[in-house]
Amino acid sequence: DNMNKEKENMEMELVEPKEKKHRKKSKKTIIIIIVIVAILLLLIAIGKMISSVSKGMQEAMGNMASQNEDIFQVVKQDVEQEITTSGTVVGVSKEAYTSPVTAKVEDIKVEIGQTVSKGDVLLTYDASELGDNLTKVKIQAQSERAAGNESYEAANKAADKVSEAKKRIKTLKKEINDIKKKIASLTKKVEEYEEKMEAARNTDAVKDNGDDSVDVTEEAGGQGLSDADSKAYKKAASDLQKQNEKLAAKQEELAQQESIVAANEDVTVSDSAKAQISASNQLSDMNIDDAQESLDAAEAGITAAADGIVESIDVVKGAYANETQTLMTIINADSIGVEFSISKDDLGSITTGQRARVVIAGNEYEGRIDYVSRVAVSDMTMTGNNTSGTIKGRILIDNPDDNIYIGVSAKAYIFVGKSEQALVIPYEALNTDIDGDFVYVVNKENLIERKDVTIGIYSDEYYEVIDGIDEGDKVIAKVTKDMKPGDVYVGAAGVTAE
Repeated sequence: DNMNKEKENMEMELVEPKEKKHRKKSKKTIIIIIVIVAILLLLIAIGKMISSVSKGMQEAMGNMASQNEDIFQVVKQDVEQEITTSGTVVGVSKEAYTSPVTAKVEDIKVEIGQTVSKGDVLLTYDASELGDNLTKVKIQAQSERAAGNESYEAANKAADKVSEAKKRIKTLKKEINDIKKKIASLTKKVEEYEEKMEAARNTDAVKDNGDDSVDVTEEAGGQGLSDADSKAYKKAASDLQKQNEKLAAKQEELAQQESIVAANEDVTVSDSAKAQISASNQLSDMNIDDAQESLDAAEAGITAAADGIVESIDVVKGAYANETQTLMTIINADSIGVEFSISKDDLGSITTGQRARVVIAGNEYEGRIDYVSRVAVSDMTMTGNNTSGTIKGRILIDNPDDNIYIGVSAKAYIFVGKSEQALVIPYEALNTDIDGDFVYVVNKENLIERKDVTIGIYSDEYYEVIDGIDEGDKVIAKVTKDMKPGDVYVGAAGVTAE
């Protein structure tokens, strides 16, 4: 047993150094972790301390500020002056749509207050009556034109007759003249033969008295002419008779042609009749064009010329709209503004072209003044008395959108002017007496000192000081009636300005 115990003791001695080494490493790691945690906790504590100190300093500074809130140190900053007023949203540019025709209104496609786009159909007509009217006008024009054409046709026929008759007369006269020449020639020839026959008869008479020296042979029908002369005589006499008959016929025809000329020469269309027919035809054409235009306009209906808002409708479905009658009025969607009023005291601060902004139902829009009335309007008070006149103006909105509604109220801010990096004082610091505007400042000796100032533009909080003070001056913002130049300044909290 003793030997076994000694052996176990020896084994334990051999193992112990390894376990101790392991335990030493483990302890070292724990220590490092503890140190890191301690450092982190320390840093957190320091951060909280710094934060607390900072907060305390801020509170202390706030307390100091509250103690000196009656003092305003003059600084430079931008000042922008605006006139604030209220107004009403209105349509600036409006278009009255009038009826191009007299026709029955078939349907109205829009309602008051509705937004319309360019090209939208606003109103339609019943065009059936205008179609019937066009047909009637065309028939009437055709009838009037036919009457005028009949007059021209009659005159043209008469003129043609006269022209043909005159041509025939000219030909007949030439033919008659030729016939007369032939008759004259034949007459002379016949007379020559008759003279021969007379001479032959005289010879026969001598023979009968016993004179046998003349030997004349009488041919049957020749009356003492030779056979050749007898035939020539007979032919000349026959030709003469035919020519006389021909002459008579030609002269009769000539008389007829001259009668035709006499009967038709005066059948013409006078200049006044021509002018009347021409005017009638032009009037008929115009009536047809007008009727066609009216029909086309009625069939097209009324469409929106631009985007806009329907302000009013002055006709009802089923009624007859007369030509030029106002059908509806549409506000141009791109021309919307705000009408406002200002007092006469602000009149010198506004002019056309001036920039402005308006707030409508929480939405802000840029614009500019496009109109200022030259006539003041008197407002009536609750007691019935007239107040001093106000001036009406209007702001044209640059980019109106669908969130703007006509007739709603709006807030208007009119830009008057801006000064960059100007010396400023708060409203309450400015004082006024018979000598003008002034402020009280606290000098280095903590004494109250008066400084006369010249005021420029102003914002909602500050006046611009053009002259009279310097940057860094300590201006008394809250002046009491007991303060006067030369007194030691003691604020409302009982502290000095230092």
